Amino acid sequence: MNKNLIFRYILIVFFFGLTLPSFAQQRGEVQDQEFVIRKDRVLTVPVQPRNFERIPVLPTPKSTANFNYLVKPFFLNLPPLEIAPEASLKQFPRSNEELFPGFVRVGYGNYSSPIVEARYNLWEDGDFNIGAKVKHEGFYTGPIGGRNSAENHTSVGVDGTLFKDYFELYGHVDYNRDLYNFYGYDPENVNLQEFVTTQNIFNTFKIKAGISNLEKMSDLNYDANLNVRLFNDSFMAVENEIGINGRADFWYNENLRTAVDANLSLTTPSDEFYGDINRNYFKIKPYVEYRRQGLSVLAGANIVFENDITTNKKSDFHIFPAISGSYMLDEAFGVYAGVEGDVIRKTYYDFVMENPFLGPSAELLNTIQNFVASAGVKGTINGELTYEAGVNVGKYANMHFFTTSPSDSLRFNMVYDSDTRVINYTASVGWEYQDWYKLTGSVNYYQYTLNDLDAAFHRPEWELSLGNTFKPTEKFLINANVNAMGGIVAYKPTLDVSETLPMIFDLNLKLDYKINNQISVFAVGNNLLNQSNQRFLNYPVRGIQGIGGLTVKF
Repeated sequence: MNKNLIFRYILIVFFFGLTLPSFAQQRGEVQDQEFVIRKDRVLTVPVQPRNFERIPVLPTPKSTANFNYLVKPFFLNLPPLEIAPEASLKQFPRSNEELFPGFVRVGYGNYSSPIVEARYNLWEDGDFNIGAKVKHEGFYTGPIGGRNSAENHTSVGVDGTLFKDYFELYGHVDYNRDLYNFYGYDPENVNLQEFVTTQNIFNTFKIKAGISNLEKMSDLNYDANLNVRLFNDSFMAVENEIGINGRADFWYNENLRTAVDANLSLTTPSDEFYGDINRNYFKIKPYVEYRRQGLSVLAGANIVFENDITTNKKSDFHIFPAISGSYMLDEAFGVYAGVEGDVIRKTYYDFVMENPFLGPSAELLNTIQNFVASAGVKGTINGELTYEAGVNVGKYANMHFFTTSPSDSLRFNMVYDSDTRVINYTASVGWEYQDWYKLTGSVNYYQYTLNDLDAAFHRPEWELSLGNTFKPTEKFLINANVNAMGGIVAYKPTLDVSETLPMIFDLNLKLDYKINNQISVFAVGNNLLNQSNQRFLNYPVRGIQGIGGLTVKF
């Protein structure tokens, strides 16, 4: 407070205190008063020590005032800024290999075997590409009776893709013509010296059109297509199919995704023993997949509707689990396991592509996979050697097999087993050493337990596949492969006996030498050990067979 104000308040209180007695005296009588004045009295005040300590600096108070700035707009008539991105000037390594839109390959070998193949792609103009291909490979003589065992194959096709901002439209049209002779007779039988085999020509016409998203690494991916297949042979087999396939998946994050696969197949087959049949098949598979730090788990279901007519069939509607998982302890070792049931779609076209010497079919059935349980180990060693080994145990219904027809020994019939148990031991390995050698190999062993048949006719007991690729120089490429199988049991209905066919062993070799960037030569040798291999009873394959030729790119 101000010192003058304090002094004034003290004087007011002092005089106010003096006037109070005077007012009180006026009420009573006047009393005598005595005042003593002493001049020699001295008033002393104690000495106060001086404080030399500095006064602390107080914090500066913040202002609460509002500051307003006046901004005046200035409008300038300027064009917008254009950003022109340019490629980085860093010198990235580039491949010097020149790409050519087309090539032609021609060759010829023993067994009167010409080969002609050509393809041309148009991809440099616009946001589309179109390709056309043609191929013919013939073996106009064969292992038995010369032309009696001839075969040839011709295919023509056109495919294309149209790229848009976020999706692509694709499609192709194919025509295939395959000719086979029924040459499975005994050439030493004198009664068959003048025998002329019958031919069977397969005509297959396919159309496919679809749409899929362009960016395959996006959160949502999809693919849907429509398929039409028309098939007939030289006899009475006709089968037309309309199919719709689709799949979609959505990634919630980098670890979790959900997906659904769908397939619709409408087939109308006819043959010597049946006609006016509609075989319908619809399958949808929803599932969820989780991946993280070496762990992968998939859980879903196969929901299937099919209308095949079989004995003791409970329903056309099936629901099977589809569960699998794997865990990699490290890159070198991991384990996997799973169980899945399904209905495997089988058409006459599938059967005749597996065995081209098939006779008139009496019945077409899908294979019911009640379950397949699998378990095994896998891994990669030193980033070069990959391996996998495991076992599969399955239970099936309506699994198909082939037996020789009792009425025509040149043809085969399909037979089905109502309850089949299969144990499959499998192992595979792959090794790549630097850039000049690559090895792939696999082996499978099967054990069948059947309900209606005596043996798994014309199914191998074991299979072996071994592939070697050598690239000693930039211009030289060598492929050496071995394919073997054994334990194939065939049934002879005329004698009512079974026979185990000899082991199949096929050693083949392919050589490619690049003269320059546009011209190269090749040589192919099959069955180099000249084995009389029989995949099907009475049908030995060609012996040593070689083809040499030239490839030109343009």
